[in-house]
Amino acid sequence: MAAEGHGFEDVTLYFDHLMEHLRWKNLGHIFAGGNGDVGDIEGKPEIQAAYDLGKSIY
Repeated sequence: MAAEGHGFEDVTLYFDHLMEHLRWKNLGHIFAGGNGDVGDIEGKPEIQAAYDLGKSIY
């Protein structure tokens, strides 16, 4: 979910309320900012964390 034009905390709070409203279980958040250019994700530990979280859902 992109937070462009809004405070990141506002978007996170909105997401949490949406999950609660839909009665969905939130399994976690992975925050990986600063990825505006090609190659910015290289070597970021958040990428592995996101992969691990996705794998745990299955």
